[in-house]
Amino acid sequence: MEEIKLYHKVWTILLVLLVLLALMIVPIIPLCQGKGSLLWNCILLLIPTPVFLLGLIVLFRERVLHIPPIIITEDRIIVNSVGGIKEYHFADIDRFRLLDFGGLIISRVVITIHYIRSVETKKMNESKGLGRIYRKMNLALMNAQDSIQVTNLTMKPKQLCNLLNKRLKRT
Repeated sequence: MEEIKLYHKVWTILLVLLVLLALMIVPIIPLCQGKGSLLWNCILLLIPTPVFLLGLIVLFRERVLHIPPIIITEDRIIVNSVGGIKEYHFADIDRFRLLDFGGLIISRVVITIHYIRSVETKKMNESKGLGRIYRKMNLALMNAQDSIQVTNLTMKPKQLCNLLNKRLKRT
């Protein structure tokens, strides 16, 4: 079975970058004209700039370096993010469930990972500090320790969740 590589939709990344660029330009205009508060305009400039740079990094990683954010292989899911690589083995997972955090403007869709009971207990016991807090918070919010964000990917979230559950049944 071939591996499946999923990327973010280019148009959504470019649209977000365009909006953030506009938000970065707005505080610069009064600074160039010598109007407005220097401190206030600098604060307004500091808010969208890191997100814009993160968006450029994501665009560069995916489109120039061809590093997909999600790779599905025969026995695992590999999630490549700017923060690092996470692997989820199908043998450790009981089921996947689609969860949509709908919003007025943007909805965030995640696929929750429900581990086999023994693996779930082991992962909770092995985690320390912030990792343990993260897992407990996810259990309270989503009834699962881990999740994969699947918003704006080249495959629809429901289709991806069905594919993962089918792959899970094969192992």
